[in-house]
Amino acid sequence: MLTARPNAVILLVAALFSVVSGVARAQDEVQPETLPQGFIVVVDDPARVASESQPIYIGTNHGNWHPGNPEFKMSPRSDGKWQIILDQPTQPGRMQFKFTRGSWETVEVDNKGEQIENRVLPKVDPSKYDDGSRPIFEFSVVKWDDQKPGAVQQRGVEDTTSALEVTGTAKRLQLVGGAGRARGMVRDAIVWLPPGYESSGIDYPVLYLMDGQNVFIQQPGTPGEWHADETATKLIKAGEIEPMIIVGIPHSGFSRADEYLPAELIDGVQPSADEFIGWLEHTVMPRVERAFRAKTGPESTSIGGASFGGIISLYAASKRPDLFGAAIVESPSVLSRNGYMMSLFAGDSFNWPKVVYLGVGSQEAGTADDARQLNERYVKAIELLAEKASQAGSRVAILIGEGHVHNEPAWAERFSEAIKHLYGRSN
Repeated sequence: MLTARPNAVILLVAALFSVVSGVARAQDEVQPETLPQGFIVVVDDPARVASESQPIYIGTNHGNWHPGNPEFKMSPRSDGKWQIILDQPTQPGRMQFKFTRGSWETVEVDNKGEQIENRVLPKVDPSKYDDGSRPIFEFSVVKWDDQKPGAVQQRGVEDTTSALEVTGTAKRLQLVGGAGRARGMVRDAIVWLPPGYESSGIDYPVLYLMDGQNVFIQQPGTPGEWHADETATKLIKAGEIEPMIIVGIPHSGFSRADEYLPAELIDGVQPSADEFIGWLEHTVMPRVERAFRAKTGPESTSIGGASFGGIISLYAASKRPDLFGAAIVESPSVLSRNGYMMSLFAGDSFNWPKVVYLGVGSQEAGTADDARQLNERYVKAIELLAEKASQAGSRVAILIGEGHVHNEPAWAERFSEAIKHLYGRSN
């Protein structure tokens, strides 16, 4: 009995059609953040650690990386899982996130207790949601950071009883107040003193750095720290830079964007940058100058930061040249809200500080293939700002970190060049 065999040509055509169709479908897929109806995120907590008193949140770049942002609080379901329905984001860029139980001490980790890479949402076929339904993405938390053996509470500015784990000498300095929704808060700045400070009897220039809790100490849930203490110690002892005092001013948590932004670059922000600069002038700087031997005047005072911290640093140096003579501007978020800050900083009337350092990573927006164009835009933006600063007569340096992304390890790697530009012996 003969068995019919399919024609080889027909099989080849069918196979090619299948491949082409698959490629076409892949090309048609989009990031769910672009869907107007939004999407749903579901997460399982198999160990059932989360509870009503410790609900699950999404700590995300679309929520200012606040681990307990109420806008990203998930709701428990009857099946034990947690869910949140999210509208289409107005924040540009791909959503990156981790699950937490309200703090970075309770962030999710892998089964070995190690930090995981930021999560992202997979692409979807938009034709499947033409009816307005929302795609649903399900995840599972393997373990929480506070489940590790010997887990301890967060170190750093919140723990005022422990010794600071820094290279050299550092002191805590309590600061009261802030801007916007942070007006009534109390926070501890970390003030790093240069080698020989105790015995020299001389005054030192001061560098004020934003997001100060990450400047000297790695906080739980973050990929690293700036290593400002180690870097400055090495360069000072080598005679490459003049000694300086570094003041790490911690951000205010949920209202971080309020204090750092002069405009509503993300939804829900109450722009308070001008008030924040006033707080620096009238509260922070006098407090530092009373407690330590700090030189005063813009020629001896610098400000710096990264991301939104880079925005406020450049903005403050421009608005108040009588306070700040130099700025370290790392990875500034100049493309948010259709490039609002870029249009301000690159404008002909912008008042550039006398000395400015500009840094960015070649992979600022991430390493995914679909981030290539945005990465190129960030690099071109920094190059344009450097050109504008130079034309305005600033002493400017620019550093594009090859392979660097938007995080603390990248800023740490570039910090050496930043402070050599501001405090180098040859300057």
